[in-house]
Amino acid sequence: MIDKQKFEELFNKRLIKNISEEQIDIVLSGQYGKALELLRDAEATGLFPALVGPPGVGKTILCRYFARLRAKENKNKNFNWLTMDESIKPSHFIGSFDPAITLKKGFVLEAFNPGPLLRAMLEGGTFLANEINRATEYSQNTLLEPLEEASISIPHLGRIKADKDFFFISAMNPEELSGTHRLSEALKDRIKVWIKLSYPDKATELDIIRINLPEHFVIEESELELIYSIINETRKNKIDIEIPASIRAGIAIAKLLARRKTLEKRGELKDKMSIHEYLSQVTQNVLLGSIKPKPGTKVENIIDSIVHKTLGV
Repeated sequence: MIDKQKFEELFNKRLIKNISEEQIDIVLSGQYGKALELLRDAEATGLFPALVGPPGVGKTILCRYFARLRAKENKNKNFNWLTMDESIKPSHFIGSFDPAITLKKGFVLEAFNPGPLLRAMLEGGTFLANEINRATEYSQNTLLEPLEEASISIPHLGRIKADKDFFFISAMNPEELSGTHRLSEALKDRIKVWIKLSYPDKATELDIIRINLPEHFVIEESELELIYSIINETRKNKIDIEIPASIRAGIAIAKLLARRKTLEKRGELKDKMSIHEYLSQVTQNVLLGSIKPKPGTKVENIIDSIVHKTLGV
């Protein structure tokens, strides 16, 4: 068990105090460069944007990168975010009163712990409502006043006005995916810039895989092509697959293959598997949790079919 002093030391060492200091590796070719431009245009015109796209296309990292640019330009304007689901309540956005202090002193400012939305409004930072259409309409309604009036009411304390640099972004999966809710019409009306992201083109996706490999990991272009063909095959199969493999799956396969090649170079491998055989194995391991089959379809059968078609194994 870690002692308190050691915990504080490690926590302070790893604490991201300002997003402008964070290293964010990102590819800005293709749709991502255009999306970043739209985010900048929305910021300049005071319009609140939404990024819409399937899981794993890079919505969150693009928001983080944009927030980092804003923090560098505005000096100490931080990034706050909240990932939604059905358990999210208004207090998760705004904050809540500490019961112990409230019992002693009442509903005073000292007893209040601010939530991420309130902090962004006070500091003039960027707030990301991630997976916004997984929140219930009750929770979505918490955002109406901040987006319309640039203010928010805090129970027992009053109403505060947001800093002029406060900026709100939402990100969501397409409505047809299971687990999502419809955005309320009132909230939709307050989001004025809709930025659609899909799975990137081949060149961009390969660049993303490359940038996410550790420096000492190297794989051949022909091997990257094979990995892309595996991932892309899941996206082409609309009959059996409800949610195909995202970019993350391609990165995972590439990392596993690159590690194997590193071990092979060191002479530390005992088996004699070929590249195709090993790719077949790790494809099974990665895709098992990376694709969602349609009802009545076994995921193992889908993967076997993809492996046979792309690798001939």
